[in-house]
Amino acid sequence: MVPSPYQVATIPAMKRLAVFSFLLLSLLGSVASAWAQQGYWRDLPPDERRQMRQQMREHWQQEREIRRDEPPPRWRDIPPEDRRRLRDDMREQRGFQEPHDFRGGGGGGRGWRRD
Repeated sequence: MVPSPYQVATIPAMKRLAVFSFLLLSLLGSVASAWAQQGYWRDLPPDERRQMRQQMREHWQQEREIRRDEPPPRWRDIPPEDRRRLRDDMREQRGFQEPHDFRGGGGGGRGWRRD
């Protein structure tokens, strides 16, 4: 069965409406969640706030100690010149092009490291 031209034209509009509705609900849900969390901290008595902050500090300290005990990544064992050569070889194999900086800068931005 071949759909009529009227049915074909309404399908993309329905998809657009569904996607738009989903995005709007997601946005409203995240805004409501952030707004609700802000009120939670204000509702706590000062003693409970102090206790929670102390627990958070202890947790972060434990995480730092765990990270400190871990061995450093193995790529650090390779000298920088060899790392650069390996990275260049991998880029050539993948056909990698220089990354485009969408912020308008000339490279050197966050996350882009030149050895």
